[in-house]
Amino acid sequence: MKHTTSLVIRFRDAIEMAKNNGEFNDDFSFYRFPRGCCGDTSDLLAQFLLEYGIKTYYVFGTFRPDLFENIQTHAWLLTENQIIIDITGDQFSADSNYFNYDKSVYIGETDNFHALFEDTERIVHENKGLDALGHRCQPRLKTLYQKITKYL
Repeated sequence: MKHTTSLVIRFRDAIEMAKNNGEFNDDFSFYRFPRGCCGDTSDLLAQFLLEYGIKTYYVFGTFRPDLFENIQTHAWLLTENQIIIDITGDQFSADSNYFNYDKSVYIGETDNFHALFEDTERIVHENKGLDALGHRCQPRLKTLYQKITKYL
């Protein structure tokens, strides 16, 4: 797990460097990283980990508080031994409804924050890399991936 942790931290750092250098300024959502980028980021990180032989699962969960307007989704990766890998949790740092979660890199078992998103609409599927994604999102994610990996 130590090797995986090192790779995950390197990837998050590369995203930060790319963002700081304006690599995402022309992207409709990634310029706000980590805010609103959890799904794309999970796909990108999964590709990176696959290149090192690390298989992961994409997890997409929904939190449904009392008010319909407050529905929130979040995505992260899960290893075969049920370890969460999340590099966008810090997008919730200013919101007490999400425990002011401020971890930019989280690798571990289910915590209170991730448990919020466990409901009947939780979706989990194996990551097979960017080439396996639909053609609508694939070109954009491949471009983002190239921009990020320049900083590794």
